[in-house]
Amino acid sequence: MDMTAPGRHADNDSEYAWRQWTEKLRDTVERHRLWNDGDRIVIAVSGGPDSMLLLHAIAALTGHRPGSGQIIIAHVHHGFRPQESDEEARFVEREAERLGIRVAMKRVDAPGWAAEHKMNAQAAARQLRYDFLKEVAAREQAPIIALAHHADDQAETVLMRLLRGTGSTGLSGMAWKREADGFSFVRPLLGVRKAELLEWCRLRGIAYVTDSSNAKTDYLRNRVRLDVMPQLEQENPGLVASLCRTADVLREENDWIEEQARQLFQCVVKTVKDGEDVPMESSPPDGVVLDRRALLQAHVALQRRLIKLILNYLTREAEQADFDTVEALRNAAIREQPSTWKTDAVPGVEFRREYDRLLWLRQPIGQAKNGPDMLDLTIDRTYESGCLPIPSNGSTLHWVIECDSGSSITQEAAHQAASGRRRVPSGQAEALFDAEQLCWPLRVRYRRDGDRMRILGLNGSKKVQDMFVDAKIAPSLRGTVPIVADANGQILWVPGVRRSDAALVGPSTDRVLRLELEGGAHIPAQQQRSCSTQPNRMM
Repeated sequence: MDMTAPGRHADNDSEYAWRQWTEKLRDTVERHRLWNDGDRIVIAVSGGPDSMLLLHAIAALTGHRPGSGQIIIAHVHHGFRPQESDEEARFVEREAERLGIRVAMKRVDAPGWAAEHKMNAQAAARQLRYDFLKEVAAREQAPIIALAHHADDQAETVLMRLLRGTGSTGLSGMAWKREADGFSFVRPLLGVRKAELLEWCRLRGIAYVTDSSNAKTDYLRNRVRLDVMPQLEQENPGLVASLCRTADVLREENDWIEEQARQLFQCVVKTVKDGEDVPMESSPPDGVVLDRRALLQAHVALQRRLIKLILNYLTREAEQADFDTVEALRNAAIREQPSTWKTDAVPGVEFRREYDRLLWLRQPIGQAKNGPDMLDLTIDRTYESGCLPIPSNGSTLHWVIECDSGSSITQEAAHQAASGRRRVPSGQAEALFDAEQLCWPLRVRYRRDGDRMRILGLNGSKKVQDMFVDAKIAPSLRGTVPIVADANGQILWVPGVRRSDAALVGPSTDRVLRLELEGGAHIPAQQQRSCSTQPNRMM
């Protein structure tokens, strides 16, 4: 670490120039609405020339008086260069005391934290630093966190992202103001060149320290700064200005696309709670669901942005989702052939495509909340009618025993049996049984591994799992479907799929049991009927 304390030239001309420069900076603050008069500001100060000039500039803009408390210094000792970092911390502490500004300091083990979380050391340091800045801002009740990034940093950032590959969001670079976690992160110096900052430090006699690691080419940013940028500037001396201008234009266009995507998000995305699709205001959700057809109607740019918004809504890890990840999810969603599959390409989020239903889940919800064996309800023939609530999906199972052999429902069933037309109801939302042929009481439960059911016309039985697949019942919904079985465990009906070949209604039937499932996300609305409004209808 080197410390620079240039002599100050406090002549009238330099004082006038400083006032002009700070007024220009004030215009920047007002134009980008970085903060309001009187706002408390936490300034991230490493001790380098950029952050030290920012500290002095904000002190001038706010009319700082020692001990006023409007500005607070925050400094993080990252643990990379123990001896140098100790000296930098002492330097910041001395300067804070000299200026009469409170300072908050924290020592972290960025290398150890990076190894523990399997991430890049610089990314780990940034995460720990930002966490501390927010911690200080919360404690000090300061809505503003000021960062010392400048125009050269912006140009390097845009170029680095271009080298790695990115979209308009990445090429937008760093924002003048970014809202996150209840705080405003502001960058007042984003339009100022590094050389200008150094010159002001010299003219104002502002002391600073130099990080020795900035001269090493171990990191990509340093290589871009020290090797790539100088060569490119030989071809275009205005390179930094061009890259910064490009970032500004793309940021404005990106903001517009983002707003369009947010409006689309509010219109077409629902949350998933306990296996059900519910309005967005429900919180916290298990995940979100999107109708694939709505995604297909959107422009490809909005498709990508919508997927990114969904990921950001569900997990912080989505910030690391790159273009390839988002594009892979988009292609999986728009592919024409019907399919059901899942992937966990983004940590903490499972993506499922279930035909035209697209789900992003924080955790699997394929079984009822209390597990597949927790539903155990009884239908007793002692009662001629009743209803049972199904907790997994909010549906209700109604039953009624029709005792009159001359009733329309029995006559219709007998006519169908005699004519050979649809002897067995479709099994979608309603099923009919000869009540006298059933083994009572009936039980209602969720599916179990190995479940099989005998089907009319099939020599033998079929796995319930295979029936779900044939009926295109979404995997995340299969564990919520109630199954009706008799006292011996024989499965009679899987609502929304099929009924069995047991207890068929025929001409000699005297008592008919009619079962109907009202609700249930796996049954299309047009196939559902109400027991109370259509008592004699048979599917």
